[in-house]
Amino acid sequence: MNSTLAERYNLEANRLMPHMAGDLQVDPTINTASEIDEIVFRRREYLGGMAAVLLALIARDD
Repeated sequence: MNSTLAERYNLEANRLMPHMAGDLQVDPTINTASEIDEIVFRRREYLGGMAAVLLALIARDD
């Protein structure tokens, strides 16, 4: 079974920024980058920037 984008994103957040991972986590059923970005950005603009970088890293690895 393939993992969702949110599952990969949550794993990257835990791996690269374990001290911030709780703030960056999203529902693991989400499978679109725009939805992840929107959710995290609403929490804080700073976190939204981090989410964008994590999503870019995942896209690069795909």
